[in-house]
Amino acid sequence: MSHSHHHQGHGHSHGLGGDAAIGWAVVVNLGLTAVQIIGGIAADSTALIADGIHNLSDAMALVLAFGARRLARRAATPDWSFGWGRVEVVAAFVNYLALIAVSVWLMAEAVGRLGEPPQVAGGLVMLLAGFALIVDLGTAALVWRLAKESVNIRAAFLHNLADAGVSVAVILGGALIWAFGWNLADPLLTLAISVVILWHVGTEIGPVFRTLMLAAPPGSDPAGVMTALKSVPGVRDAHHLHLWQIDEKRNAASVHLVVEGEDYFAITRRAKEMLAEQFQIDHATIEIEPPEACADMREHEH
Repeated sequence: MSHSHHHQGHGHSHGLGGDAAIGWAVVVNLGLTAVQIIGGIAADSTALIADGIHNLSDAMALVLAFGARRLARRAATPDWSFGWGRVEVVAAFVNYLALIAVSVWLMAEAVGRLGEPPQVAGGLVMLLAGFALIVDLGTAALVWRLAKESVNIRAAFLHNLADAGVSVAVILGGALIWAFGWNLADPLLTLAISVVILWHVGTEIGPVFRTLMLAAPPGSDPAGVMTALKSVPGVRDAHHLHLWQIDEKRNAASVHLVVEGEDYFAITRRAKEMLAEQFQIDHATIEIEPPEACADMREHEH
């Protein structure tokens, strides 16, 4: 009975200017990664290498975000009736899983150095971390506007902000090593960086996972939706309610309504208007059942 079949408009603004911004951000982060890893090996600093690998994950996140952004522009087809907007959610989830793997590896490396911290070139560490801080802030500025529109781009944007904070910590560690010879600061900072990354992932991955698992949108009220549906004039009962997100911008619902009267179209229209106005559910599939059909079905279930 539902006729809301407008799947092609995602509410995303995918412009060529945005693609250029992401492209430059990728190039800059790959260059920074090479400088930091080479410098970290030269300075024998796991904290600097950790920051460099985190930047590499950011560059890969941006590459993935760029590809997902382009795929999301594809129009819906009979085989892909919801279009490709959901691919950005998948890309964000993959990015977060990669960050978890990187963080665990860095923690293992740092623990191995706690017993015998190596001599670290603190001055070189400060120099390269300062350069990284400038690049991280510049990259975040490039994708800041796009981050408002997409969970996919926002994941990459937040990575860069986290990197900026990490770079500040590495500068501090380099200063402690340079001024006081406290080489233990390097593995301790590496552990701290890993914890920050994991905390960041933990705060962001939940809504992405919920979307992939077709859970109700964060902050939604299934019980309230059911109560509101039962209060629609002409509706006697409601059951089999499902709420989920098609992608970051589109909420959806399917439900069975038991109705009295013959004007099924008017009842369906009222229910859809209510869902859109009160719960921001613009895609609703509603199955209408007369009271006797519902009673027969429940007898079969028992």
